[in-house]
Amino acid sequence: MQKSILIFSNGEKIGDGIIKLPLLNEIRKRLPKYKIVWMTNKGSTVYNHQLKNIAKNYIDEIIEKADLNIFFWKNISNSYNLEDLKFDYIFDTQKAVLRTIALKRIKCLKFISSSASGILSDIKIKKANNEQRKYYLEDLYDLLNLIKTDDIQKDFEIPIPQELENRLYNIFDKQNKYIGIAPGAGEKNKIWPLENFISIADYYQNKSYKIVFFLGPQETDIKTKLMNRFPDAILPEEKISNFTGPEIVMGSTKFLSCALSNDSGVSHMLSTNLCPLIKLFGPKEAKKFTPVNKNIHTLSAKQFNSNKIESIEIEKVIEKINDILD
Repeated sequence: MQKSILIFSNGEKIGDGIIKLPLLNEIRKRLPKYKIVWMTNKGSTVYNHQLKNIAKNYIDEIIEKADLNIFFWKNISNSYNLEDLKFDYIFDTQKAVLRTIALKRIKCLKFISSSASGILSDIKIKKANNEQRKYYLEDLYDLLNLIKTDDIQKDFEIPIPQELENRLYNIFDKQNKYIGIAPGAGEKNKIWPLENFISIADYYQNKSYKIVFFLGPQETDIKTKLMNRFPDAILPEEKISNFTGPEIVMGSTKFLSCALSNDSGVSHMLSTNLCPLIKLFGPKEAKKFTPVNKNIHTLSAKQFNSNKIESIEIEKVIEKINDILD
């Protein structure tokens, strides 16, 4: 009988889902013959929606919104029949204790969780040294090491569906060089001034680079201003159908010489390792929200003795991009 592992979360929105793709790759790499089942409790997961075409490379089955019950006299799930399921491993990626107790009702040979300081885990959890912790996925890698240890694949590249790649070849001419720019973010204190991004675009357009903009659905005012200024700029998401916006953004990175973004959801989409990315940070800690990756670079307001993102100098951004391009 095929061995299996259940990975449990409370759901993934787009940013979180992209961040966890290297974890999925590690699980598949270390347990290649296992059936991998991804379960969410109350929330939905982008692995069953916006990132479905990518996630299917790693996940064999998705149980979405299982809605688990903590009480033993009730069914394990309000939505699925889970009573007869049994896994070799259950890997709990979240830390809410009541959810973990409910999850533990599902049969398995080994249950692994850091919830409640690891008390409910069948394998002892080593207490993390928070002073040494740099990136939040490291906690999950530590748990995965309890199942099977291996070196983390730091050159992991997010796989792009072949059909999408073929369509992108019709947009991006091999004879041209492209710079990607994502000027938006969900929080105002994360947004580098738009005029600064325009200055960057001007600089590289004058150096014969084609400008590619990645904009969110709420950024119509920005779009109008940018396209009036750069009428030949490319908006890839407007040129391709049958694939989700995040998939198109991620696929586009294969054709970019470099990308520049704020710390935003789009920056996660650009973190494919298929092109260099520079992320700009204001008050938040860059190391905590940036994976260890040779192709992902950061510039933080803290480097300019400030918490305000606008303190990052245009000249330093250009210098950073030029260093990468050279």
